[in-house]
This record gives sequence, structure tokens and C-alpha cells, in this order.
Amino acid sequence: MTKQINLLIALWCTIIMSAFAQQTTTIIQNATIHVGNGQVIDNGVVVFEQGKIIHVGTQLNAMYKNAVYIDAKGKHVYPGLICLNSILGLNEIDAVRATRDYQEVGNINPNVRSLIAFNTDSKLLPTALFNGILYLQPVPQGGLISGTSSIVKSRAWNWEDAAELTDDGIHINWPEWGMQGEKEMQELRLKQIEMLQVFFGEARAYCDAASPSPVNLRMEAMRKVLAGNARIYVHVSTAKGMLEAMHFFEKQTGYFVGGNNTDKRTWKIVWVGAEQGHLILDEIKKFGSPVVLNITHRLPSSNHEDIDMPFKLPYLLTQKGITVAMAHSGSWESRNLMFNAGTAAAYGLSKEQALQLITANAALVCGAEKRIGTLETGKVASLLICNGDILDMRTNQIQQAFIDGEVVELDGEQQALYRKFMKKYGLLEE
Repeated sequence: MTKQINLLIALWCTIIMSAFAQQTTTIIQNATIHVGNGQVIDNGVVVFEQGKIIHVGTQLNAMYKNAVYIDAKGKHVYPGLICLNSILGLNEIDAVRATRDYQEVGNINPNVRSLIAFNTDSKLLPTALFNGILYLQPVPQGGLISGTSSIVKSRAWNWEDAAELTDDGIHINWPEWGMQGEKEMQELRLKQIEMLQVFFGEARAYCDAASPSPVNLRMEAMRKVLAGNARIYVHVSTAKGMLEAMHFFEKQTGYFVGGNNTDKRTWKIVWVGAEQGHLILDEIKKFGSPVVLNITHRLPSSNHEDIDMPFKLPYLLTQKGITVAMAHSGSWESRNLMFNAGTAAAYGLSKEQALQLITANAALVCGAEKRIGTLETGKVASLLICNGDILDMRTNQIQQAFIDGEVVELDGEQQALYRKFMKKYGLLEE
């Protein structure tokens, strides 16, 4: 009897606390709001409750009870940043093999899911989170088809809780052209392309069957892709490689024909890398697929290119009307994503266009645009309050962060070490 009474009391307390939590509304006011789609609202207001944004504008649209008010005068509010094409959460220490969990053996592995390998306890995740990266795309590596990625939150208890968009697409490492005259390398490349062609043909036949038997996990992983519900991320750097990949996918009759499809099962292609994209702007535009650029802070891909070509590439693609997002491959380096976007803002793009590369455009490219990427009514309340310009390393000082409307703790080991040594040299008061 006592146990039943205790259980009822606990249940009642849970109901009361849940009801109180649901009534709580958070209102951020007097801030400069960067919506993420190019729009800026001066002296604006963001209202969210139960993890969802319910109002964004210049003034409150209603009276709210039990509201928590945050005065952000002089500060900037941004949507949570999205880091695509990363191995953050799959890799801890480069030199320690046991901490690297981003590559499977074999050439064709669409069934390998990076999501279940994502380590929410990684010591590297907070370093990205504290710079404003609230979402990321852990991507498997190696082989021809390395596996399937997902969009995850950078703060969660486990990989199940971290999942924001499950299995958003497979990743193909397109066989690139080697050095001229390397006959063996060219033969291997042609053989790999043939492997891809055979695999896609078998996958179509398998998925078109009513009840395939026996079940093939590699083929099952292709169902969403062939139905147009998941992306095909094609990792390719050279212009020649991109043209060859375009021709390959256009030959997949009835599925993708350069944007003029008669079949509803259109494949969704995304170019990743595209370092020589400036050489074939018209072809990329005609093909109609978005581009995810890797690290901007790099040297040109060829010695005859402008030294600042990596900085100008986002602008050149955007000016052509191509949807562009920005990624940051690697693990610990991913924390600098926003500063790469900031460099693009100094080479043709406006600051709001540069911000779109890692917010609205990134969400659109991976298929998560209905939930994240911008500060709009109905979307998830994942946002940042920054003391200055989030794209500038001098003023990128995140004061508060929210994921799904919940406050994110912005104090970790890095901050503890900072305070420790500031105190050691008498630069920080007790």
C-alpha cells in the first residue's frame, strides 16, 4: 500500500512539473535577430515554448503568463549553426586507432550508419558547441560508398537523443582522375566506376521487387535514396570528375535526367568538395544540384589558380544561382566552421549570405529545412545569443545557447583550464 501511495505521489509531482514546464515561455527581446535566410530584424523579439519558436518579429504579439524574459540589448541572436561533412563525434584522437570509428572495411557499405557510432561524450564536441555549432553531420569515410550519415545535435545524452534527422543520405567517394600517364590508376578508376554502375543497377532491381528474398542489408539501405527521400552525397574535387559523375547519374534512366524528370522517383544529388567548381559553373547550374564546399581556409587546388580562389568560390557559385552550403571536414578543426564562412564574407558575399552557408542553406541541402536552419515560427528553438558577430573570431562570444528550447551549459573543461591558468598568473580574481 505504501509503495502504491509513493508511486501516486511521484506520478502527481511529475504531472505538476510537466504542466509547469509546458506553461513556461522564453522571450528574448531587444536583440538584433539574424533569421538565417538573409533577413535581419533590429530590436527584435523571439518567443519560444515547448521547444518550438512561436513568434519572431519586432514586438510581442500577445501577453504570455509565466514567461522568462531575456534582455539581449546590444547582442545578436542567430539560429544554431550546422556543420556538414564532419567526423566530429566519430574521432577522438587521430593517433589512437581505438578512438577512430569513422571507416568500415570494404568498398560498398551504404548500410553502415554513422549515427550509431556517434559519441555524445566526446571531449571535442564542446569545443564546437561553444562556438555556436548546435548541429552536425557525422560522415563515414573510405571506400566507394562509405555509408549513411545523419544530422545530430552536438549536445545529448546518447545517439538516440542526438538524432535530429536520421539517415539523410549515402556518401559516394567518386574515383578521381590520377596523374596523366598512370595507366594502372586509370584502369582502377574505370573499374571502380563500373562497380558503382553494377551496384546501382542491382539496387534498383532489388528495391523494385515486391518482396525480395533473402533480405540484403546493403540494398535495403538504398530504398530511401532510390525513392528520393534521402540524398546521394558525391564527394568529388576536380572539374573533370564532376562532369564524369554528372554523366554517370544522367545515364541512370528514369531516375535522374538533369532536372527534367518524368519519373517521380528523382534522385537527390549533392556535390561535396567541388574545389574546381569555378571551372564548370554553367554545367553545375544546369545539372541543378547543390554544392557543399569543404574547408575555405586552404591553398588553391592547382598552382595556376588565384591564391584566393578558395575564398572566392562561395561567391562565384552563389552568383550563378547555385545553392551553396559550407562544411568543415575533420574533427577538432570543425570548431572553425563559422570563421571559414566569415572569410567568404570578405570575398564577395554579404555577411548574411555567408551566414546562410552554415544555417538555412546547410539545412536545405541535407533536408532538415522544415525544423532547423532559420529562426521562424514553427521551427525548433535552437538558437544562440552572441555578444558580437558570430562570423568574427574576435567577437564570437556565445553568451547563451538553446537546443530544442532548453538552455545549454556553456562551461566545460576548456573554460576550467582557462580560469586555472589565469588564476595561476594573477590575471583572474578569485
